[in-house]
Amino acid sequence: MIKDAYEYFSLKDDILYGFMSEGTKGTIIKIIIFTPTEDGKWNLAFGDWKNKDVDDKVMLNNQDVVRVIGTVAKVTYKFFENYPDAVLIIDPVDEKRKKLYNIVFQRHFETIKKDFKIVGILGEKSSNYSPKKRYDSFELSLKLKIKK
Repeated sequence: MIKDAYEYFSLKDDILYGFMSEGTKGTIIKIIIFTPTEDGKWNLAFGDWKNKDVDDKVMLNNQDVVRVIGTVAKVTYKFFENYPDAVLIIDPVDEKRKKLYNIVFQRHFETIKKDFKIVGILGEKSSNYSPKKRYDSFELSLKLKIKK
């Protein structure tokens, strides 16, 4: 169970979500978007709402990264409630995020693997996730359907 997360709201068809990050830099609007890809998978992206667009490259360091990641995780569960057959791609936009996402998957692997099949992608090769490796990106799919 994810305990440390912000309240969030759905903006469009349960593929666009928003929440407010509260921290040392003030209140920052965060957006989470699930976008279908050409190969039938879904891409997860999130970032700051800035100039009427989502900026997924900025890292303002609002000193609430645990709560932000917890919120993204909760929204991911909500996404899979509505799209239980989806394969979700998590592809970091830069090296800092790649490091962060690898740490998150390593630290929470025992919990994540209960509900999800995790594939780690390194270069062109994909394999079942191992917390002992560092990956470029990840794919998640449900092991069992989430009950509403």
